[in-house]
Parts: sequence; structure tokens; C-alpha cells
Amino acid sequence: MPNTLTNVQDIKVAQRALQPFTAALTPMRAFSTNFSPDPANKLDTVRVPIVSPPSQSSDFAGNYTANADSTVSVIPVQLTRHKFKTVHLTAREASETGFNVLDTLVSAAVKQLAQDVLQDIFSEITAANYGAPVIAALAPAAFDYKKLLAIREACSAVKMPVTDRALILDGAYYTNLLGDDVVAKGFVPQVVQPGIPENGEKLVGFAAHPSGLAVAMRYLVPAAEYDEAGAVTDPETGLTFGYLRYTETQSNRVFVTVECLYGFKTALPDGIKRIVKP
Repeated sequence: MPNTLTNVQDIKVAQRALQPFTAALTPMRAFSTNFSPDPANKLDTVRVPIVSPPSQSSDFAGNYTANADSTVSVIPVQLTRHKFKTVHLTAREASETGFNVLDTLVSAAVKQLAQDVLQDIFSEITAANYGAPVIAALAPAAFDYKKLLAIREACSAVKMPVTDRALILDGAYYTNLLGDDVVAKGFVPQVVQPGIPENGEKLVGFAAHPSGLAVAMRYLVPAAEYDEAGAVTDPETGLTFGYLRYTETQSNRVFVTVECLYGFKTALPDGIKRIVKP
């Protein structure tokens, strides 16, 4: 079992930090995932289920087994990534201000950690893994409702299921889309807009189905002794970060480290279609 936080103040600090962590990782819902507070070590392997697109519906002809060829495969994902962010304050600051300052520091650190994890996962979205862009390269000013329809048509052409399909865009492209007349009159696509690493290929967004990428996350149990250590987990998604608090007596400072153990791997190439700029 993972370590459990016992100090009431640490529990409050960690739980308040959970919201910005999960919010920053909202785009992960576009992928297939296996998240858990279960303990693991770096380089352990986690099995992530991938559901392939189903075949078309059938006319009833005596039984229900025709075209029942949807498959669930399993992608082994190695936990190769381990990111952390540490904050600190003096023991005097901690005693004089309670944990209010630490609340702010840890929440900011966790948000940054989540953003860095997401950027790292997006680095897998390359031409080598997912092929040519879904539409011709374009600038933000040219991204409008018609381009959205072109992306939709291209995704349908490779039988990317409409259910659970997502569109992830860089902020400038999302902003221009919102200025389109059709969108302004009431059509608001489900789009999230984190910063997207260009990956050396001018990536500015992508259409995705969960079958395109497998992501795993676990709790890294610390080997050393800490004042407090434990897994902090969102009960709905399983998203987990580790929380460590310790004191450096030489400098009379209190440190808190938040960390994330995870891995990712390309699944079905047609599960993600890239958008690039010129």
C-alpha cells in the first residue's frame, strides 16, 4: 500500500493542491489511461487497455454475433518518467503564518508539475508516430469553422469514432476559432487549449481518440524517511502525485516536494491527427 499522509495540515495542503493538478491535466482525457495510487518503481510496466474502433451495426438475421469484432488490446507502458518540483520556507515562516503560505507554494508547484508532465506527453505526437498533418499547415488567422469541418471529415475517413473524439489546440488557434461567425452564433466545440510543444515539427494541435495514445501513472514510494509522505489521488480519474515534507535542520527550512511517476506510448496511429503551422 502507498504511504498515507497523517498530519492534518499536510492533508489539507495536499487536497487543496489536487484541484489545480487535475485541472491542468484535463487534456489527458483524450487518451487511454491507467492511473492509480498503487505503488510502483521507475521502469515498472503498467498495462493500459486500448479499445479499437468498432465495425458498423448489422441488420438482425437470427443472432447477435455478427460483426462483433471490436477488440480490447493491451499496451505495456513503462514508467520511464519521473518529474518533481520542490518548494520551501523557513521554519519561522511556517510557524508564524501557519500553512497558508505553504498552501500557495504547493498549489503553484503542483500546477507547474502537471503542465510539465502534459508537455512531456505531448512530445510523443510526432510525424514519425502519427503521420502527415490532418490538414495543410495554416496560421492561427486561417483557422475557422470550415477548417474544423475538414478535420472532422479527415478523422471520419480513417474511421476515428466520433464518441470520445477530442480536439486539442494551441491558444491562438482556439481564440481565432471563437471569433468565427458560426462559432460565435452558438456552435462551441469541445476544445481545450494548453500550451503545446512544437516538437520540432510546428505542432499546434491535434484531433484525438483515446485509442491513439496510452498513458500510465503510479505512486513512487520514497526510499528515505520523511516527516510526511503519501500519495495524493483524484478519486474520479486516478491521477496521482506524491507529496513529501521534510525539514533541513542545518538551514532551519521546511521543504515540500511534489512528484509524478508516469509513462506513455503510441497506440493506434489513426487515433491522433496532427495540426501544424507553416
